[in-house]
Amino acid sequence: MSRLLIFILSLPLFACGQPPEFPTKTDLTKIYSQAIKDFILEANKKNQKSFDTLYFGKRKHGQPDDFPDIDLPETIENTHIRLISPEVGEIKQKERKSRIYINMIGWVDKEKAEFRFFVFSNGFDQQYNYTIKYKYNTKLKDFELEKIQFKGPPFDK
Repeated sequence: MSRLLIFILSLPLFACGQPPEFPTKTDLTKIYSQAIKDFILEANKKNQKSFDTLYFGKRKHGQPDDFPDIDLPETIENTHIRLISPEVGEIKQKERKSRIYINMIGWVDKEKAEFRFFVFSNGFDQQYNYTIKYKYNTKLKDFELEKIQFKGPPFDK
């Protein structure tokens, strides 16, 4: 009986010693915003022009790579950011072919983060892809850019 009492009294200590859940909504917002910023900077350099507005597909299919339930800033790197459903994205592409729709997929854990940007325009034609990888720096307690990779058409190579 005394062992059970000691165990019950020590349970709160186990809970206090556990690290906080990662990633939190704040963590996800920060790293997704950083990835979008790095994408914009890299794509602007490659395209030699800047974006006015980017439409991101906020998919919810019950998959681990679904867009998280976060609130992104309205602008990142002087570019308006809009989260829309894939269905609305398709409609917006048909309304104006010059609009940029992005399907962004991300994986984030304590040690690394990886994002893929699938960029559509011209009436929902796939234009190019970016993969952006980060590693967690324990000294800085933040993610650092590790690698950006561009892939343009043809995509089957």
